[in-house]
This record gives sequence, C-alpha cells and structure tokens, in this order.
Amino acid sequence: MEIQAFLTATEKIPLSDLTSLAATRAAFGDDVLAAMKTQVELRSSAAQTVLDEATKANRDTLLASEQRSYDASIRERDAVLGLLRNIEQRTDEKKFVPASQHAAPGAASKRGTLFGIELRALAGGSGAGQVISPDQWGPGFYDLLAAQSVALRSGVRTIRTDRDAIHIPHVVADPAANWTAEGAPITATDPNYEDIVATPRKVATLTAISNELIADSNPDVVTLLSMQVARALALKYDLGFFEGSGTPPEIKGLKNVTGITLDATLAAAPANLDVFAAAIATLATYNATATAIVMHPRTWGTLIKLKEGTANNNKPLLQQQAGSAGAPVSNSIYGVPVYLSSQLSITEGAGAESSAYVYDASQLVAVFRSDTTVVLDRSRLFNSDQSELRAILRADMSCPNPKSVVRISKFI
Repeated sequence: MEIQAFLTATEKIPLSDLTSLAATRAAFGDDVLAAMKTQVELRSSAAQTVLDEATKANRDTLLASEQRSYDASIRERDAVLGLLRNIEQRTDEKKFVPASQHAAPGAASKRGTLFGIELRALAGGSGAGQVISPDQWGPGFYDLLAAQSVALRSGVRTIRTDRDAIHIPHVVADPAANWTAEGAPITATDPNYEDIVATPRKVATLTAISNELIADSNPDVVTLLSMQVARALALKYDLGFFEGSGTPPEIKGLKNVTGITLDATLAAAPANLDVFAAAIATLATYNATATAIVMHPRTWGTLIKLKEGTANNNKPLLQQQAGSAGAPVSNSIYGVPVYLSSQLSITEGAGAESSAYVYDASQLVAVFRSDTTVVLDRSRLFNSDQSELRAILRADMSCPNPKSVVRISKFI
C-alpha cells in the first residue's frame, strides 16, 4: 500500500497491509503516526460497538459470536499499537543524524550510507554483534511474525514469559452441582486440575549477506530482511505448532497431543463436507466452539472443486453464489474461517495423505519466551566481506483442553 493512499484512508485497512507499510523506510513522521492512530481508534470503536450492542440488548455477557468479534478487534488493535510504536521509534531516529553522516552541500547521494544510517534500525549501531533489545525490536517483529504465522492468525491465545518453562492449569473436571433441599447440607465437591508445562524451545535462522549487497540494496534491505526472517521463523513455528514431534529440540504439535479427537473415516478424496460438519459437532459436544480450520493448500484445492452434484447445477459447494467460475469462493466452511498452511505434511500414512485441523482457538495457547533477538555480526566473515544475520525465537504451544481439537486425516 502506498503511503499517500494510507494517509488519506478513513476506513479500516487490513492488518497485513499495515504491517507491510510499517516495515518500509518511508513510514515515519507525524502524518503517518496520525494515520496509524486512526487505525487504532477504528479497531477500538469496533470493539466498543460490540459491547454497546450487548448493553442495548440488556445482556451482561457477550454471545459467542460477539466475543469472537470483540477479541478479534482487540487483537488487531494491540497489533496496530505495536506498529505505531515502531513508527514512533523510526520517527525519533530520523530526527537525529550524526554530523558524520551529513552529505556535503552539492554532494551526490550514496545508497552505500545505508550501513551508516539505516542499519541502526536493525543492528542498533555499527560494529560486530549488535543486538536489538526486546523493547525496540520485539513488538514490531511479533507483528510481522503474527502476520506470517497461520497459527497466530487463527486467533490462538498468546502468553509471554521470561522463564525456561511456564505452568498452565488444565481443568480436568468441574465441581459437581446437586439439587439440595432447603436447610440440608450442601455436598462439597472439588474441581480437578492438572498442571501442563510449556517449555519454549529455540527456532533460529542464520543468513550470510554480502556487505556490498547491503550497502547498495534498493528497496531497503532492513525491510526485506525483517520480512524474510519473520517468514522463516513463522513457517517453522507453524510446522511445530501443528505437527511437531515433541522430541527436543522440537516442540510437540497438535498432531501428537494426547487426547485430541482423530477422525480417520475418510477412505478416499472427500465427496462432500460431512467430515467438517462432524468435527464441528464433536467440538460442541465437549463445550468447545469451532473457530478455525487449518489445512494444506492442496486440500483446499480439492474442496473448492466439489460440486453440488445436481443434474442441472454444477455450482461449486463453496462458491458464494451461483454464476460463472469468476464468482468468489468463501474461505470458510459452515461459517468457520479456513486458514491454509503449506507446512502441513502431504506424505502422511501409506500414501500422499494430509490432515486438517478444526479447533477452538481460544483454548489453545502460543507461548513465547521474551522476544526475538536479532544479531548482525560483521566480524566472523570479515575475510569474505560478508555479514551474518541471526534471529532466534523461543516458543512453544500448549493445548490445555485436547477435546477442543479435531484432526481429520486421510485427505488426498
């Protein structure tokens, strides 16, 4: 999205567009800050509208659909606030340029000064081993990570910790309620809890970069590197979140969580959407609400080809309306949003099979230890005139209620 279009926008802009825009060098200044604050206010207003509607209906609690809408607006508001902080920091940095970096009057501009000025935003200064501190890098990088990660975009809860492990309570059984006569003693019952331990593990990436490339790059290498690093870590985290083996150093993913529901009834390519209807009903049986469906793009390609099958109607099941092939296909099944992840395996079982996951995102937890650290080292590869960029993310996932997940296997 172009800066000028952003500055004049009065409607809510998608978070992905805001994230990309905030990562560009041109995103700084009071006008950009004001426009980003408008985006924060739009999301705050959307959340408040949900509360106001419930108040008008004389309800003290939100309906499930309202709660999801409210939570989504709050999550987006918080993400945009993170982008706002990054822009504020960049604006402050632009206000100060060392005297040594000022070009002499009439001198031609040089993109090679990128190392001297622009990489301050990446490495915090010149020299080897400069590390971005969490309060500077963390919020912005997490926003990029969230935009790239299917698991995070699907609405799972997130927990930050500065410890090696975090304990998450799991409700095994609620206290019992009994009809009791007036004046009779009430039978005491206790809830049953168990302790689930989440241990954030390290996922890292290391990239060697030519110093000449960094100095002469256009567009901004900072933007490119931050997006590439975020994408690499997000994809690897998604793989662990859904299909991690649990064997250190890999985290345990949903596929290997004990107690989730496995639907292995498919014996061939699906002819309808019944397995998803069954999964949604299964979650409801366990007092969970299906809020996300995650599958491989190949599986989605199979599903959008399904037809209604009547003699005079060749309309796809997932097409929003009858008409030509140009009509849009809804990225949802029975109203549940569908997210696509290329990280899911397509070689399960004895053949080229894949799984889809239907779950209640509010009952899954993404655990992050502190924030990502990014280090630019310009010393180790000194003899080849290269720098190395290293990024480290420590994360885990927890499924306190396994019955909030249904895995549908054997998609071909």
